[in-house]
Amino acid sequence: MVKEMACTLVVSCPAVNPLPALSALFERERPRWAYWLPVMLAVGIVAYFTLPFEPSLWVLVALPVLAGAAWAVRRIWAAALFLFVLFVIALGFCAALIETRIDERPMLNRDYGPVPIAGRVVMTEILPDGIRLTLSHPRIGPLAPEQTPEKIRIKYPDLGLADAPPTGAYVSLFGRVGAFSEPVAPGATDFRWQAYFKHLGGLGWGYGKIRVEDDAPPSVSWREDFSMAFERARKTLARHVYEHLDGDVAAMTATRLNGEQTAISKPVIEAMRIAGLSHLLSTSGFHVTIMGLLIYFPLRMIFAAIPWLALRYPIKKWAAGAAVFSALGYTLLVGSQAATLRSLIMTGLAMLAITVDRRSTSLRLVMLSAGIGMLIAPDATMGPSFQMSFAAVFCLIVANQKAWDWAAGDFTDFMPEWFKSITAHLWGIARTSLIATAATTPFSIYHFQTFSLYGFIANIAAIPITSFWVMPSILMAYITAPFGLDGWFIDAAGAGVAVTIRIATTMASLPYSIFYWPAMPGYVLAVIVMGGLWMCIWRQKWRWLGAVPVIISMMYPLYTAQPDFFVAPDGHEWAARLDDRRLAISNVDHEKFATDQWQQRLGMAEIVDATDLPTDNKQVRCDADGCVYRHGTHILAMASSEPALLEDCQHADIVIAPVVVKDCAAARIIDEPDLWHHGAHEIYFKDDTARIVDARARRGARPWSIGWQTAAQKQEKEEGGE
Repeated sequence: MVKEMACTLVVSCPAVNPLPALSALFERERPRWAYWLPVMLAVGIVAYFTLPFEPSLWVLVALPVLAGAAWAVRRIWAAALFLFVLFVIALGFCAALIETRIDERPMLNRDYGPVPIAGRVVMTEILPDGIRLTLSHPRIGPLAPEQTPEKIRIKYPDLGLADAPPTGAYVSLFGRVGAFSEPVAPGATDFRWQAYFKHLGGLGWGYGKIRVEDDAPPSVSWREDFSMAFERARKTLARHVYEHLDGDVAAMTATRLNGEQTAISKPVIEAMRIAGLSHLLSTSGFHVTIMGLLIYFPLRMIFAAIPWLALRYPIKKWAAGAAVFSALGYTLLVGSQAATLRSLIMTGLAMLAITVDRRSTSLRLVMLSAGIGMLIAPDATMGPSFQMSFAAVFCLIVANQKAWDWAAGDFTDFMPEWFKSITAHLWGIARTSLIATAATTPFSIYHFQTFSLYGFIANIAAIPITSFWVMPSILMAYITAPFGLDGWFIDAAGAGVAVTIRIATTMASLPYSIFYWPAMPGYVLAVIVMGGLWMCIWRQKWRWLGAVPVIISMMYPLYTAQPDFFVAPDGHEWAARLDDRRLAISNVDHEKFATDQWQQRLGMAEIVDATDLPTDNKQVRCDADGCVYRHGTHILAMASSEPALLEDCQHADIVIAPVVVKDCAAARIIDEPDLWHHGAHEIYFKDDTARIVDARARRGARPWSIGWQTAAQKQEKEEGGE
């Protein structure tokens, strides 16, 4: 009897066996379980895109198998719940797989040109130094049709919008076109991956005159015609803007009207980023929501002011329907990016709830819209736009007004009502900025390695200007544009944009306005996200356990190794980290993009040209035949001539050369074939070991990778082998 009581006490003691207590807590959180479904979808999508190989379509069989298994054991709730979670994860995985296979199209793997190029103009983008054309179904010199991408981008320097050919016209030109650049380091920006899901297969430059072969070629598909109708509207709006405004004010105003931000100059983009206002550069979900509400509330007030309508018809539902059309039209006009798509779905669901007389819950709306958005465009889940937009909205909803009552206090009791109203509004903006900044900081560090110190202050000033000045002017410009009366409202919007730019430049000029962090590993971001979701979704006290992994993960610079040496994908450029934390670059002026990326990934380390280092530098020494880098007992040689290469092979541990290296005694060789198969490299040194990481190993053999064979090529190869 005593033994049984002791066993019972041991089993029920939380310190010895915490499972019963955790199970009880989990059961009490049952109303919150559904909020984890979009998270599980995201887990499946991330798992798919991080695979180093392309899975077979047979994976799709897992969906009905898991669904059937969960139904079969539905009476055993623990097993059914586990299988259902696996089903949702598999659903996200399969959604990403299906999207990838549907979007599979040829991509260029090398440069062509100068060659004759022809195609249909489906988009014209204004750049600070020219224009950029997107051509669909192009013909590229001698390239075979089955190897030709669906779309390519051609940049024309020194041309303006007035020089651009009509949208939809079939044009011919002479130019050079090639592959999208690869990541300059493992984990760096992958432009080929981004271009793949936009159906872009190459980019290049045009020379000479653009010849219009046909103003109205035969239609390819109704989808392309539909897209070009909105593109013509974007182009018309851009012309209207540039007739009234100029410079960056015109570029940012045009962004609000047509969603294109390519014309904004780099200094303004940098100032907006440092000030924490980069979300105002592109069209975000914030703008879509405003466009819906700017129709809903005024229209409802107008209907309510007419008693005959208000007493006989559901004016609230009419206003909700008009708001949906407003948000939808704005999204189509500016482009359905991840953030705008999420906001459109959320706005549509909220207005749908109004039309069917149902009460909508904000948290349910944002989680449901996130799930729908991920199923529609799984690739968007991996981008900063979706992640930061969802994180900001989700945390704003979770951190509701009641949680901040302590901050207001009772000191406003003696104030007049008008002052209370202004104070409450300003405090609401400040609270919103603080929460949104905290929510998006991990993603900003992961994607851009930056943290804006004064971001919440800049947003307090800039968000009201955008909400109550710029966006209403944009709405009126849309309404009056068909009648040629949009000039006044474009000028008004431009004035508000000019104030926003002034706020950004002022904040960016303040000391300590931005802090740079070293590159954050992907697993660190995953731990931070899961810890934050744990704190936000659950309601019991155990939710605070999520703060532990968040705090530990945010200290990742203390325990995460940084690369000591970078090698560009072509092998011609490299960078070495010195003991004084400076970054020695092989040629600072030759490959500016790679230099900027390497510098950014090390937390904006100071850069120096390797050839400018003194001859007595103990780590990097250069001469006319190449450079040598020493790190502890390791010696890296970067030869620029064949005699130097033969000499380096005798004493160097690692030899790096953009040519084929044969009969070399070095322990590790990174030469032209190795660079072609593995791309950019990072080298880590620790004591007597050297760890080499290449970009291709992380990307694997995927449809957007160089060397990937299309289905037709695979079939042709198999038939040829038979």
